[in-house]
Amino acid sequence: MRKITGILRSDLKKLYLENKMSTYQIAKYYKCSQATIWGLLHEYSILLRRPGNYLEIPYSTLKELYIDKKMSSRKIAKIYNCAYSTIDRKIKNYGFKVRNRAQSRVIYPRRSFSGDLLEKAYLIGFSMGDLRIRKIYKNSETIVVDCASTKSHQIKLIENLFKPYGRVWVSKIDKKGKRQIQAQLNLSFHFLLNLDSNIDYWILNNKNYFSAFLGGFTDAEGSFFISSGKAFYSLGNYDKRILNQIYKKLIELGIYCSKPRSDNLKGYRDNQGYIRKQNYWSLRINRKQNLIQIFELFGPYLKHEKKRVDMDKVKMNIMERNKEFKNLQMP
Repeated sequence: MRKITGILRSDLKKLYLENKMSTYQIAKYYKCSQATIWGLLHEYSILLRRPGNYLEIPYSTLKELYIDKKMSSRKIAKIYNCAYSTIDRKIKNYGFKVRNRAQSRVIYPRRSFSGDLLEKAYLIGFSMGDLRIRKIYKNSETIVVDCASTKSHQIKLIENLFKPYGRVWVSKIDKKGKRQIQAQLNLSFHFLLNLDSNIDYWILNNKNYFSAFLGGFTDAEGSFFISSGKAFYSLGNYDKRILNQIYKKLIELGIYCSKPRSDNLKGYRDNQGYIRKQNYWSLRINRKQNLIQIFELFGPYLKHEKKRVDMDKVKMNIMERNKEFKNLQMP
């Protein structure tokens, strides 16, 4: 064992027994390894303290810090100027349930997903269109949902969707007029991870679940507008497969719409130098009867405030045109 010049028995005994410093703190003070201090304690025959007994921290205090405020043992150790292993022993001695690393990172309260399949279908549709969803790290127990948008209604909608389940953070507006929004959820939202381009069979095989899904996807990627006096509903996305599945399901339900079409702008460079990596695909509905049908289909599930207003404007256009031409059986 390498001896450290200048560490006298009397000094070490005072620091360790009288000042109640940990071996880690003493090693830091002398700028040596913790193993060196342990070796000197044995060499000098200094009576070792019983682990954790010297620290006076009441049950109620530790419960407040560790259980209620969800502080880590390392943070509590800094408050009491002791080794975190001492806090760990106190936690075990008091019978508190020990959190793992992932659980220790959870500060704000979270609520598990409701389990409602209509809500689940809506969230899957919305997420496929507009959200980035990931874990912070492989074994994390936190699912992060985030998005950046210049549209205040979109930010408000995302906040309302996830606020009942966990902390939602919204940034200030940046120079480009964007806000960043982030929600932290527990693992009950695992169904939002790794969404691919295929709509799940349980959604496609049930009209109500498909309606909720389409409501969510429309809130993310849909638009309602009037052009040349005529009403239109449009869906757009860079993933052709999702739009093809929606197209086939709408045809199956008797709702005629155009086949998904590409803008053929893959490789196009815009004014800011951004090069499009993919073509953008869209499908449209403009026949009055089909518009009424699809609004009845997903209308009850639409949550986006502005898009509900736009949908109502399109409905009004259809009613006014029908008064003139009287060729549509209105519900």
